[in-house]
Amino acid sequence: MLSEDDGWSVFIPGLPIAADGPTVHEAVTELIAALREYADDWHDHLLDAPNHRESRELVRLVGLSDDDELREWLMKDKAR
Repeated sequence: MLSEDDGWSVFIPGLPIAADGPTVHEAVTELIAALREYADDWHDHLLDAPNHRESRELVRLVGLSDDDELREWLMKDKAR
């Protein structure tokens, strides 16, 4: 999570998933949408790609979680 002059950028290290927004809340909301899109793409065509095979557990987490649970997971280390 990075603070920038015009808002916030959030990303997941090691994956092509990132988002930004004027507030942390909005950036995380966009990241959740990006995670859901990634999970859809993973099921559609990325699961056999060598650089995405290791994402199975992340995709499972996204599929089993609602947006509030994902937000809590994404923000858990930031609350400390």
